Amino acid sequence: MSEAMKDGAKGTASNVYALDTGDAGAARLRLLDQVYGTSTRRMLSEAGLGKGSRVLDLACGIGAVSCWLASEAGATGQVVAGDVNPDQLVVAKWHCARCEHPAPIQYLEVSAYGTGLPAESFDIVHMRLLLCHLTEPEKVLHEVHRILRPGGALVCQDLHLSSLYSVPESAAYSRIVELCLEMGRRLGVNYNFGINLPGAAVRAGFRAVEVRLDQPAYLRGEEKCLWEHTFAEVFPSMIRTGVASPDELQELLQGMRAAAADPRVLIAQACLPGIIAVK
Repeated sequence: MSEAMKDGAKGTASNVYALDTGDAGAARLRLLDQVYGTSTRRMLSEAGLGKGSRVLDLACGIGAVSCWLASEAGATGQVVAGDVNPDQLVVAKWHCARCEHPAPIQYLEVSAYGTGLPAESFDIVHMRLLLCHLTEPEKVLHEVHRILRPGGALVCQDLHLSSLYSVPESAAYSRIVELCLEMGRRLGVNYNFGINLPGAAVRAGFRAVEVRLDQPAYLRGEEKCLWEHTFAEVFPSMIRTGVASPDELQELLQGMRAAAADPRVLIAQACLPGIIAVK
């Protein structure tokens, strides 16, 4: 880790967030953007992102999307990278300092439930894999609606974990999905929230909602291992919530690694239902 990345204080994305944050989770987030980033960028372009856009990247993580937004918004645009976790902002600053982007990036420690940002102040708000980690996801959609200008757009992708599968079927993947969904219920969150996203946006007041689905699949390569790494990070929370024993989780991890290493096994990554929702 660089000297700049040591400046952050450890925080939590929410009281139920089960994944690693800051430098500890950076490799997973980079891999996640390799898997889903193409569809994210395509949706943002479709939503009207361009020179002069004022954009909020909410729950910005390591800033992979923030950097791209700043390059697209240009010198006349502005990008705000917001996250509730100070560790994430430190990593995002470190990452974005190494990218070329003409638009300035402002880093803010903000809660998605109440950003404190002015009403009608953004052309586009982007969120990816945030709402599934929150106990009140629809409250966030109302807050985003408030800070978007009339005609502005929310670009959001979220998780439908039950859609993760392998061919031939891997018992390890099937079981780990079952355990994660149970952990989510015990924590009060929904790792299948993505399928509820379009309806929730309508209830939040968005007047036009377009739906997109993204489900990449791999036979080989590091992208095939995304959920193996993700699940390994949530094991402590699974143990803490009593969902599974350490021995069972280690056995499942070995099974996931074997499936990822076998070029005959297709891993279909979890589908991310997405929306372009216009205020």
